[in-house]
Amino acid sequence: MKKKISIIVTVPLSLETWFKGQPRYLSDYYDIEIITSNGSSIEKIKAYENVTITLVDFTRQINPLKDLKILFTLWSHFRRRRPDMVYSITPKAGLLGMMAAWLARVPLRIHLIVGLAYFGSQGKRRFLLKSIEKITYFFATHLYANSLNLPKIIAEELTSKEVNVIGYGSVNGVDTAYFQDTMSLEEKSSLRQNLSIDDSDFVALFTGRIVADKGVNELVIAFDTLAHKHPTFHLLMVGDYEHHLDPIAPKTYKLIQNHPHIHVLPFQHDIRPYFCISDLLILPSYREGLPNVLIEGGSCGLPLIATDINGCNEVIIEGENGLLTQPKNITHLTQTVEKLLHDPSLYAALKNNARKSILNRYDQHFYWDALHRELETLLNTDSSYV
Repeated sequence: MKKKISIIVTVPLSLETWFKGQPRYLSDYYDIEIITSNGSSIEKIKAYENVTITLVDFTRQINPLKDLKILFTLWSHFRRRRPDMVYSITPKAGLLGMMAAWLARVPLRIHLIVGLAYFGSQGKRRFLLKSIEKITYFFATHLYANSLNLPKIIAEELTSKEVNVIGYGSVNGVDTAYFQDTMSLEEKSSLRQNLSIDDSDFVALFTGRIVADKGVNELVIAFDTLAHKHPTFHLLMVGDYEHHLDPIAPKTYKLIQNHPHIHVLPFQHDIRPYFCISDLLILPSYREGLPNVLIEGGSCGLPLIATDINGCNEVIIEGENGLLTQPKNITHLTQTVEKLLHDPSLYAALKNNARKSILNRYDQHFYWDALHRELETLLNTDSSYV
């Protein structure tokens, strides 16, 4: 009989994007259940992953009464299903999932740390977010991080428990056969024309949540400066605003709305065409685990620019597949982008190295095999309730 694993992810969007395919792969070896919140894509996810999906009313915001109800729901569910392992990803899923699994006496409770939410926060909010991390780690039996640098930070600030990394890091690796540039020149030209971008224009892409802690304020101001000197320079932004959670500055929003060379599209289920029509990927984030967008963009052959922070500085090998810039530093970000605009030979070298640097470290099948070996070791080692 297959061992039972319950995987908890707060929102289904994560299952459609950076976690896609992993439950289906693991279902060849284990009885896999996904626990997540409801959404319009649930049936599509269920069909693709071919596993059981259990719906719980998760929200990303902190809501004590609602979260207590979810905790009870998860505890009751685990008592009935009796999984051998609960595997949580994302902060809210981790906090409630690990506590409920502990209360239900699930022997193996694994939490994957995908970045630290308190980075960039101050005061009471920082204290609260750090406390959530510490509580989650306390109730977990095993901790994993999605980047090679995170365990050191976690050991210094959050827990004395051992924190391991699967392969070179990541949450799911990258499907390098899927994320590659296969678009024809005609297709690229057509998509660019739809966005009012000429074939010869230089396009920098940002994709992700359009929020302050992704460095959007700095990115837009830096772009505005560069656009005055480089009239064929465009910024393409693909993602959704989160005005209620982490809003960008009003002047940034106004500039995005009014600038003729800033193009904004909502979240796309298939981001590949926008990688393929772009010349550069920029992620000036304040905090990351190991950003999937960089390994996906690099797999499509894009040179990378990102802040010199945890995760980004693992994917980017300075001067080989991209350049690093100082976080929250508009001047340095501007200079870093301009360096590529003025140096065609450097740009060509970064572009030539981009895809192979990802293939060598983050290919999805390499990651899945490493994860499977780790889970086998845990499940086949005698474990007692902790």
